Order: sequence, then structure tokens, then C-alpha cells
Amino acid sequence: MASDLGEILVVGGCGFLGHNIILELSQNNPSSSISVLDLRTDANLHPSVSYYSADITQKTQVEAVFAKVKPKTVFHTVSPHPLQRDHQLLHKVNVVGTQNLVECAQQAGTTAFVYTSSTSVIHDHYSPLCDVTESLPVLFYPQQPEHYSHTKALAEKLVLDANRVSGMLTVAIRPTTIYGEGDLLITANLCRNSYMGRAKYQLGNGKNLMDVTYVRNVAFAQFLAAQALIKASSTLSALPETQRVEGEAFFVRNSERYPFWEINRIAARIAGYPVQKEDVRAIPLWLVMVFAFLSEWLLWAFTFGKREPLLTTRVVRLITIERTFCINKIEERLGYRARFTTEEGLERAVGWYMREVYAKEKKIQ
Repeated sequence: MASDLGEILVVGGCGFLGHNIILELSQNNPSSSISVLDLRTDANLHPSVSYYSADITQKTQVEAVFAKVKPKTVFHTVSPHPLQRDHQLLHKVNVVGTQNLVECAQQAGTTAFVYTSSTSVIHDHYSPLCDVTESLPVLFYPQQPEHYSHTKALAEKLVLDANRVSGMLTVAIRPTTIYGEGDLLITANLCRNSYMGRAKYQLGNGKNLMDVTYVRNVAFAQFLAAQALIKASSTLSALPETQRVEGEAFFVRNSERYPFWEINRIAARIAGYPVQKEDVRAIPLWLVMVFAFLSEWLLWAFTFGKREPLLTTRVVRLITIERTFCINKIEERLGYRARFTTEEGLERAVGWYMREVYAKEKKIQ
């Protein structure tokens, strides 16, 4: 049975994930009215959605939007780029911005607040993660070396600590690496590797598994979470732990798993640049680490620590260790099942990029 999500506010609804949440809501919850709060409202527009431009780091601007919309359900998807190095910006948006949203939602009488967190909040960016569960502790600085992940962890804590405060129920969804139509990071890199002939290369033995999530699977998980919060709001106390959604965090990913390097080769085949098995070139991991270390040191020396190369020892480590997550919790408590396979998602994502980005750039050239 579907729950009435009422007036819905998607924070970041003009962005990659936020836009796909709107598409999911329009398909599965057509009776609800949807509004968007975003810094810029000139992209990914939907004809039946109301748009409000506001900066979430400015509380008065957020209050004005919440006063107009009075949302029953809020989806918070806003965050700077994961590779953003500006610590001040990361803190301002992820922590201060989230605090503003939580407080304004409480004041507006919001019932359900769904936050987009990250699997990186439990990762030290060094150790392998092998089918880990949500029982692992969230890491903060200095145990958490990445400031992006540190601020996402702080924001997640803000949201979950607000559960059942002023009648609002909260949940955090932690997607693995997201790709899909409209993605100019992961999908773009996969496609560039394809047409530049880089998909045939791998670092090390190429066996390290990495969980990924097609964006519409993430959007579906968020929709299920919002429904569960609305249903739970009719009870005076929390459900038993084995059924609880409110105040909880959930990993989400596609159903099947592939080695990191195989995902690159699937994307290359879909893009029209297939890699034959005999053409795969494995580069020794030690050699790549030496090259990355020297690149980091030299660039640091010549730029006085202001820049770092694209290929760092941290990046090499992240793409050569296993990173897999158990999703029993979200399957059992939310009934989540991935609606698209990894390959189906890649067909849609790569097809979009090659058609809408690559082909147009090539035509201009």
C-alpha cells in the first residue's frame, strides 16, 4: 500500500540525483505536489514541479521556501563534488546547510526527512571493505582522512539525531558509487576511458570487486524510505529494531557485483569500443604506486602544496581494493530490490552520454 507523501520538497532537485528522484516520484506517487529548492533552477526542469532558488547555507532563504511549500516530505540531496578540496565550502554546505534544512523542516511540521549520505562515511579510504554492514562505526576526523566524508558523516549524524524531534522522522540512504543519465563524473569517465582506448588497461590483477548503483535504483530506495517514514509516523513509538527505518542508515547498491575493471569494459562495449580478452593489459600495482607517489611529490614541490595530480596514491588504492556492501538491511526493512541491473543501467547511462555529450562535442570539433 502506497503512503501519501503529501507536499514534497526535493532539495537539489535540479541536480543529477534530485532530478531522478523527481522522475521516480512522478511515476510512483503522481498525486503528490512536488517542489524543488536549489541554488540554480535552470536545468533538469519538469513541467509539473514548482522551483525555488535558494542557498541552503542561508537560513532565512531556506525558511522562506519552507514557509511557502510546507512540505510533509523532504528529500535532501545537496552536496559539493566528492573531489572538492575546499574544506570551508564542504563544511558550509554539508554541515551548516543540513542543519538549516533540519531546523526549517521541524519548524514547518515536516513528517519525513530523507537524507542522501555516502558509503564513504564508514571508510578510512585505505582498508578494503568486504560485504560490510551498517554496524560499522561512522568515522570522523582524524580517523576519517577525507574532509568530504567527514562533513557527510557530520551531516548524517545531524539528520539521524533529529529523528522524532518535533514529530519529524528521519533516515539516511548511503548509495555506493552512482552512475546514470545526467552524470558528468562516473559515467563521463567510463565513456572517456572507452573512446580514448583506456578501458583495456587495469591496475594489478583486476579482481577487486566494487559495488555501484544505477541512479534510478537509488531514487527508488529513497522513495521506499519516505513511504516507510510516513507509515511509521502514525505510531507513538519506534518499531522493533528488526523493522525500524526511522533514525537508521541504509546502504544501497545494484543487485549483482563486478570487478571494478570489468565495469569499465562493459561500458566500453556499450559505447562501441569493445575490449577483447587478449587485449587487456595489466600494469603492476607497485609500478603505478611509485609513479603516483613521484607525481604527488613533484607537483607538491612545484606548486607549494596547492595542487595534486589526478592520479594519486590515494586514488590508486581506492580503485584497486575491494569495496562491497551488504544490503540485507534495506532489502528486509524496506523491501528494496534493484529495478535495473548494472548492465541495464550502463546501457541507459552510456547511451545518454555518447548521444548527448560525446556526439555533440565531436560535431563541434
